[in-house]
Amino acid sequence: MTRVGGQVPDSYGLSLTVTCPTASETNPVEADDVLTFASTGPYHVAPADAGDPIQIIAKHPVKDPFTPLGVWVLGYSRVQKMKYTGTAPTIGSSVEADGTGGVRTAATAGNNLVLYVDTARSYVEVALP
Repeated sequence: MTRVGGQVPDSYGLSLTVTCPTASETNPVEADDVLTFASTGPYHVAPADAGDPIQIIAKHPVKDPFTPLGVWVLGYSRVQKMKYTGTAPTIGSSVEADGTGGVRTAATAGNNLVLYVDTARSYVEVALP
């Protein structure tokens, strides 16, 4: 008899393609590894340390820092491109509304996460809950 329930890909939510700068032949990322966002570059992840929140699950293995890695992201529902004003936000920071239809760097960490910054075009890509 077929079992009902269990884990299905949609259970994880948002899917992204990222890179893991620490991945190597001797330190591979394996399918189902628990990862966390890293502020070392755009869409970077790293293996989660003990005590880190569970943010990301690897979909497949990678053995180098350049191979795109498909992941499921937990706690965020979408990534949105937004124009920013003022000083460019940094990767890993949070943004808030700027009052003119865009965003600015938040004074305190919020429930969103900057994943990419384009200073030439003044926009960011932000993971939102």
